[in-house]
Parts: sequence; C-alpha cells; structure tokens
Amino acid sequence: MKKTLVLLLALVMALALAACGSESATDSLEETDNGRAVSATVEETDTAEDGDTAENNGVYLLDDADTASSALILYYYDGETVISRTCYTTAMENELLETLNVAVTSVEDADLSQWQTPCYGLWICDGDGYDLTLAYWDGLWLDRDGSVWAGETDFAACWDALEGEDEDDSLSALSFPNAGYLAPVNDLFLTTSTADESGISTMPLEMTMTVQGIADGVVTVLIDNQSGYEMEYGESFSLEMERDGGWYVLPPQETLEFNDLAYILPDMEQATATCDLTAYGTLEAGHYRIVKDDMTAEFWLDENGELSAAGTEPSGQAGG
Repeated sequence: MKKTLVLLLALVMALALAACGSESATDSLEETDNGRAVSATVEETDTAEDGDTAENNGVYLLDDADTASSALILYYYDGETVISRTCYTTAMENELLETLNVAVTSVEDADLSQWQTPCYGLWICDGDGYDLTLAYWDGLWLDRDGSVWAGETDFAACWDALEGEDEDDSLSALSFPNAGYLAPVNDLFLTTSTADESGISTMPLEMTMTVQGIADGVVTVLIDNQSGYEMEYGESFSLEMERDGGWYVLPPQETLEFNDLAYILPDMEQATATCDLTAYGTLEAGHYRIVKDDMTAEFWLDENGELSAAGTEPSGQAGG
C-alpha cells in the first residue's frame, strides 16, 4: 500500500513538472515571437519615420517663385552662346515650375570647376520681389547664394516647351544665372574683356585712375585729370581678372546697383572714388583691374585679400 502511494505521488510530480516545462517553453516562444514582432514593428516605424523625415526635410528651391507677377526666363548655355527664352503666361509658368520644382538635397564642398555645358538656368522673382536665380547641370543646382543642391529634373523638356517664345541669342556667359560663382573657378564662364579693344587703356586724354587701397572689400581709387579739359565720371564700374595673359570680365555674385550720377572733375585736379567689390564674393589671389568711365586701374591681391606690390605675382596666384 505504501509503495503504491509513493509511485502515485511520483507520477503526479512528473506530470506537474512536464506541464511547467511545457508552459515555460510556450512562454519563451511567445516572448521570442513577440520580440520579433516588436523588432519588425520598430524597423517599419523607423523606415516610415525616415521616409517622412526625408519628405519633410526636402528642399524645394522654387517654392517662393511668384508666377502671378513675374515672367519666367529659362537659359541655355552650350559653351559658346547663352540663349534665353521668356514665358509671360502664368498658366504655362506654373506648368513648367511643376516639372522643375523637385525636392533637392544639399551638396557639401561641390567642385564648380567640374561644371560643364550644355547647362540650363532660370530667373523669376520671388514673393518678396527679389531675383530668384538658379543654374542646373547634370542633376546639380547652383543657388543664388552659391549653395549647391542635388536633384534630377527634366530641364531639357521645359526648355523645348518654350520654343517659339520670346528668345534672345545675343547673350554672353555674363548673363548666365549665378555665373559669379562659376567664372572665378571655371573658364567656361569667363568673358573676354573688350576694354583694350575700345582703346580705354590708350586714351589720348590724360585722365587716369590708380588704386590707392582696399579695406573690407572696398577699393579706393584716385582719379587724376590732366587732360586739359573738364571731365566727368560716374559711380558704375566693372571688375576684370587676368588669366594666362588675357583679361576677363568677372560677373558679380549679387546684383550691382549704382546711382546714376555724374561727378565733374576740373582740369588739373584729382578726386577719390570707391568701388565696393563685396558683390563679387571672396576674391582669390591674383591680378585684377577696375574698369570705370574709359579708365582702368590694375592691382594685385594676396591670399588675404590685401593689396600686394604692383607687378609682383603673389604666391598661390592661379593663371597668367
């Protein structure tokens, strides 16, 4: 009788242990499955969040374009001639912008010297009335502040869509949008100077201009009238740089605006004037000249943007 009871108790304990083991195994499996489910959910959520973040952080460079009060101008540059086509129809402008205005991502340390032709450009006013200018080549966008973005769009189709619209094929690289960022580093966007051809440097009248100094990007020039006549000059000027023995006009990075004034300079007198070069951005070391009212004034800049001795090529000088 005692032996039978012991066996019965052992059997009951074995069944209980088996049940516990089975329940533990089940719990472990459920936890593992739940763990996998949670991981999958997290991964899907992360992916969705990443997608949302990319979409929310997408930059649309043409969102501020104002088609209601501004024409839209597209540019095409084949390496020799810049052509523009202008659209004045709001509905068509909107259609073009719908194609062009793609999400872009920032490109750090872009090498603009690698920019090639053919390439495209765009001009339109933004909602505040300021110029909104963009250049495009091979999926890269060059913004009006010099920043570079990546994003593919069908610029060629938009250009073709404007065939037959108001077209101008007499432009130079100076007219290409944001050329001020490209010209200093890319010969394709340099425009040959015509100052020497027009006889500016060999005027028969002795009206000369020399650079006296530069501070914070503003050049001071001395104008000397030894012509025998009363002369006049204005505020406007252009900047040229010498490269490989030739002079080239530099386009500014920002629009240059001048007061339409005439200053009278009597014979045998001198006057000083200032030329603000900050619109050209940071100038590399090199040989430059200011062209102003049939006069030129040459100067050299060193790596710090300071004047160096005339006729002395500073170290780091690129080109002629």
